[in-house]
Amino acid sequence: MRILLSVDESPYSQMSVKMLEALQLSSSTDITVMTVVPQTTFLGGVAINRLRGAQTAKKEHEKQRAAELLQDPVRVLSANGLTLESVVRWGNPAEEIIKMAQTMRADLVVMGAKGMGDPDRFPLGSVAHNVMKYSGTSVLLVRERISKIRRVLVATDGSKHSDEVTRFLLDLPLPHTSHIYFVTALQSHIATYLKMPTLDLETNRELLEELKATEERAAQDILSKAETRFQERKYNTSPMLRQGEPAEKILMVADTLYPEIIALGAKGLTRIAAFHMGGVAQRVARFSRHSVLLVRLPKEQL
Repeated sequence: MRILLSVDESPYSQMSVKMLEALQLSSSTDITVMTVVPQTTFLGGVAINRLRGAQTAKKEHEKQRAAELLQDPVRVLSANGLTLESVVRWGNPAEEIIKMAQTMRADLVVMGAKGMGDPDRFPLGSVAHNVMKYSGTSVLLVRERISKIRRVLVATDGSKHSDEVTRFLLDLPLPHTSHIYFVTALQSHIATYLKMPTLDLETNRELLEELKATEERAAQDILSKAETRFQERKYNTSPMLRQGEPAEKILMVADTLYPEIIALGAKGLTRIAAFHMGGVAQRVARFSRHSVLLVRLPKEQL
């Protein structure tokens, strides 16, 4: 597996390093540690040329600071038997992270959910938001400092994107001491039918009951299939079926379980092809108090 770890001077970057430690990655994992020195694009090439000498000196200073910033993550992860490469880039941070992930064909980008310049009142930083939205790579947004991965909450809806979450987590792989919780939110069609002005509730009561039973059976089947794949690898698992809006229910379950990671597909059954991400994935990533793994399908499977 190829992982791109993006760091800056924020405490969230330190949390990201701890997350990779907790994953207990195989020594064959290829990790690139990257930092981006933000660069402002100015108007007027003449003005830039006049300041070329000052800009060169500034760049050397920035390069030195960036190299120092990379030292701790490289030292910590190397101590865990991992082989790392360090990279410094200049430019727009989100754009450079996305480009680097493409260049190295990364399977996963790991980064803090917030950066140095992000206001405390915002639950998700601007760079993290742009990377999670526009990257073609799976992204792990880290929000907490952890030492072990005890609980992982996997949201599944039976889509091919949810199936990819299961495959991705098994390929990492997660520590076998982790307890894997699966949640499916049943956003029933019955509520839609009840809003139809022409519906005769008494006449169609039997139809609605049958619809409810069918939906519940489908949800249980989705949970069972996801559980089985982890149980075959000797993980402890627990299924949870909830009724209501998916993002809201996922966040509510997470606030009860306190998982180290919430994992879900970047898109779901109801995705619109023109969107980069599904609405459920975006809301969970933006408002979760816990680290969120957004898994994307390989391009050849889209």
